[in-house]
Amino acid sequence: MDYGRQVTDQGYAFDNANAQAGDHHRALADLLDAETRAHIEDLIDLPGKRCLEVAAGAGSIASWLAEHAAEVLATDIAPQHIPARPRLTVRQHDIVTGEHLGRFDLVHARLLLGHLPQRLDALRQMVAAVAPGGVLLTEDFTTGPGTFVSYAPDPVTTGALSRYMEAHLEVLAAHGSDRQWGHRAPAAFAEAGLTDVRLRVHGGSWHGGDPGCRLLLASLPQLRDGLLARGLTDDDLALAAEALMDPRVILSGFLTLQTSGRVA
Repeated sequence: MDYGRQVTDQGYAFDNANAQAGDHHRALADLLDAETRAHIEDLIDLPGKRCLEVAAGAGSIASWLAEHAAEVLATDIAPQHIPARPRLTVRQHDIVTGEHLGRFDLVHARLLLGHLPQRLDALRQMVAAVAPGGVLLTEDFTTGPGTFVSYAPDPVTTGALSRYMEAHLEVLAAHGSDRQWGHRAPAAFAEAGLTDVRLRVHGGSWHGGDPGCRLLLASLPQLRDGLLARGLTDDDLALAAEALMDPRVILSGFLTLQTSGRVA
C-alpha cells in the first residue's frame, strides 16, 4: 500500500478526492447499509415521501431511497461519487453554511455530526429541513466496550493494533471529531424541539478482512501524517494494515448510535 502524504489539516479528516475514498465508501456501505435501511423503514413509510440525504458520500443510501421514495435530494460538499439515478437530485452543499433546501419527510445523515466541529449548527439546519410529521435520523460511531483488540495471533500484532487505534482516535479528535457525540445526541434532539426522540445502538466484533477492518485500512493513508506525528512509524502502519486483513484477528468494533426524532 502507498502511504503517501494525504490531507491532515484541521477539519474533516477524510477527503472524497482521496485515492482511498472508493474503498472507504464501499466498506462503509457493506458495514452499515443494511442496518440503516432497516431503521429507516421502521421510522417511515417511504413511497411518496420527499427525502434529504446529508453528506451522502458515495450515495448508497440516497440511491436506495430513490428506489423507494418519491423524490430524493442528496447533498455533499464533494458529491462526485454519487451516481445519477431516477428521482435522485445531487447538489453540492454545506449543511452548516449553505442555503435552506426546503422541507422533507425524512432527513438522514450518517457519520456526519460526530465528525463535524459545527455539529450543533448542522443539527439546527437539519431540524429546520424536516416537514411537519417528518423524521430526522442521524448515525454516529462510538468506540466499543473493553479493549480494542479482542484477539490477535501474537503480542506484536496486539501491540501494533492497540497503538494504531489510540493514535487513530487522537488524530480524529484533533480534526474536531467527538466520539461521545452519539450519546449526547438524544438530549440535543429534544432541546431542538423534536419529539419521540429515540436512540438505537448496534455493532459487534470485527474480524480481519471484514468491512469494519477494511474501513480502517482505507483510513490509514488518509491519516498517515497525523499517525506518524503521534509516534507511529511506517513499519507500524504496515503491520497494522497486514493485521487488519488477517482473518484470525478479532477487534471490538465501533458501535453505531442511531438517533431519531420527529417534528410535530
